[in-house]
Amino acid sequence: MTDAPVSSTARRRIRAFSVYVWVWGALVLCIGAFTTYSDVGFGDGGFGMLGDGANPWEVADPPVFEPDGTTYSGDGSGLIRIPLAEHNQDPYLVTLSTDAYVDFFVTEAEDIGRPDNDRGYPDNIAYLSDVGDEALIIPADADLELWVRSDAAWEITLVKAEVAEITDGFASGTGNGFFVYHGDALSARFVHKGDGIFFVTIQTTAERSDQPIIESGEVDQRVSWDPTDAVYFTVEADDGRGAWSIDIDELATDAPAEPDAEPSTPGPTEDPADSPAPVAGDGS
Repeated sequence: MTDAPVSSTARRRIRAFSVYVWVWGALVLCIGAFTTYSDVGFGDGGFGMLGDGANPWEVADPPVFEPDGTTYSGDGSGLIRIPLAEHNQDPYLVTLSTDAYVDFFVTEAEDIGRPDNDRGYPDNIAYLSDVGDEALIIPADADLELWVRSDAAWEITLVKAEVAEITDGFASGTGNGFFVYHGDALSARFVHKGDGIFFVTIQTTAERSDQPIIESGEVDQRVSWDPTDAVYFTVEADDGRGAWSIDIDELATDAPAEPDAEPSTPGPTEDPADSPAPVAGDGS
């Protein structure tokens, strides 16, 4: 069986049809990926542009959740308020008590009290989904507005966190931990040995939460941050499957001492006996 000859016109039509099918298939895949993996969703259950008031900070009078001791709960999105006098800029630990997909956001200090149509997008702090998931909340020098974004029933506990102080520029461990560093250093070296996960989140009161390290296995990475009074580190690691360390690049505290001046060495002296004798008749 031999290939049948095809005219140039037929070839052009085949190519055009193939391109059309390819473009249409790519469009269908993009739409599928968008609706499957994006948190922008459609209808009332969506979080973004097609849902009516799905972002609670875009609502004039959002639901406000009140505590039952240290427990907060709700069904859908809303707001948790903690006055400055109550939190005093101490870090909080939020822990998920139910299996639910929950996003947490914090209003920036300059946007506190501004109307819903005249304020910036809040800082995304954490995304929790399983019972026991935890995240550190760092309040700014203002009332804390913690936004809860969810399309399901949820429950959390919110308590002031116990954070270990890094006082000598070094911390290490094998599992999860929360740490704070007060000092002038602006970077640190993060090392992980083993085959477990190693996630590092960095937070300050002046910057939004950042997770510069999302790795597993061997890690050796240096990370920097902007000048701040305090920087908080959240470490997530598999206990028993690795060990990690944080080595702060601390600056020298004292100027180096000036070296002692070396004594000057006198030049060679000339012995008068070595001087040439005057020659007669030269007027000397």
